[in-house]
Amino acid sequence: MVHRAIVDGLFTLPADGSAPHLLVSKCRDCGSLAFPARKRCAACSGVGLDVEQAPAEGTIYSWTVIRELGGPRPDFQPYVIGQVDLAPGLRVQGIVDMDPGRVAIGQRVVTGLIRPFGPDLEADVVTYCFVPVDGGAA
Repeated sequence: MVHRAIVDGLFTLPADGSAPHLLVSKCRDCGSLAFPARKRCAACSGVGLDVEQAPAEGTIYSWTVIRELGGPRPDFQPYVIGQVDLAPGLRVQGIVDMDPGRVAIGQRVVTGLIRPFGPDLEADVVTYCFVPVDGGAA
């Protein structure tokens, strides 16, 4: 199946099955990185930015479990949102695709793909997530 990104320009979709990379902007003036990619640098207000691929591997800085609110729903499964350091000065947030009881600060993760939540989205639409480097997904 050919996948489509939930938002164009957010990450790469390698056809060979390798890890996707988030697309970041890098300021030519101060070197700051930003995700998602921007048109103006938040650090120095420069407009000379290049879009680059972020490293696919990083470490978990912080995380939380999203639990059901507003009453029981039989289709809801708790999931993890984490902040991941991918490079010095580049901390991004995303779904961590693993059991909440196995997530740890400092854990190595790699960018992966996951189908987005929601019953109205088409089956071929994907978004990025983070999975443990050891391959022990949920």
